[in-house]
Amino acid sequence: MRNIAATIQDYFLGLQHIGYVVDDLETSLAEFAQIYGVDLTSVRLEPEAGVDSPSRFAFFSVAGTEFELIEACDPDLKALIETYPSGAGGINHTAWRVRELDKVMSLLADKGIVPGHVTPAGPVTFGNKTLVYLDPKTTGGHLIELIEIAE
Repeated sequence: MRNIAATIQDYFLGLQHIGYVVDDLETSLAEFAQIYGVDLTSVRLEPEAGVDSPSRFAFFSVAGTEFELIEACDPDLKALIETYPSGAGGINHTAWRVRELDKVMSLLADKGIVPGHVTPAGPVTFGNKTLVYLDPKTTGGHLIELIEIAE
């Protein structure tokens, strides 16, 4: 008889993005443009130019996969990022799009996997996205972000 209990994979919809930590956003964007042919006019920057923020982000797609470049502008945030194995640069985290984030978190909690990193209190909502980072201490050192997008 097939086990009909829900598994984590039943709630995964696909890869949302791959996040890279970079020292300089403009330099890294130029490198990605040179390597992958990224059209810089299609890059989404957050926050928008002129907005003071502890970090800057650039989002773009390569062959249907979204990339997120992360430049920490605040010394405290930079120190936090650098505490993780990938903090000096390179792939920082993988973000998965999921459905029913609350159920996913319950299933993970049953396995001892809990929120952490920049969302230690649990999921947070920005616009139509609810996201949570999993504590790398409970995931074997992997920094994983889960995102549910309200349709």
